[in-house]
Amino acid sequence: MAQRRWQILLGAVVLVLMVLAGVFSLGVYVGEHGWTRDALRYEPEAVPGTGAFPRGAPPGGVGRQPDVTGRIRGLTLQSLELTTPDGPRHVELASDTRCEDDQGTTIALEELRPGDIVAVFADPVAGDGLQLRATRIVRLPPRAPNQP
Repeated sequence: MAQRRWQILLGAVVLVLMVLAGVFSLGVYVGEHGWTRDALRYEPEAVPGTGAFPRGAPPGGVGRQPDVTGRIRGLTLQSLELTTPDGPRHVELASDTRCEDDQGTTIALEELRPGDIVAVFADPVAGDGLQLRATRIVRLPPRAPNQP
């Protein structure tokens, strides 16, 4: 009877250790990749002392940050579906939405492809700020292999 208790206790300890290892592994994965499958943390370096993007980085006014930055999941003539660190985002496109590459050269909307990383400067459609209409889309250069 005593031997059976020790076996049950040992089995319980092993199970608890397995659960702890799984929780730890999940925490490490989420910490590195975020909650979404294609989590993205693309942040170009600012010019020291100014807080502004350098030449070739997303324009939009001195020091203005993009409203949404993410990887294109889907693209139509009316909308853009992005994967962002905060989850999927839907951005409406207008007839006057401008598209540029990272050097500021105008490109056609048709040149954007799923998988491209873009910075979107937009105006809110509704008062909640969640629905956006893009005014400018900047295709960013691909991330370096060692960049998170």
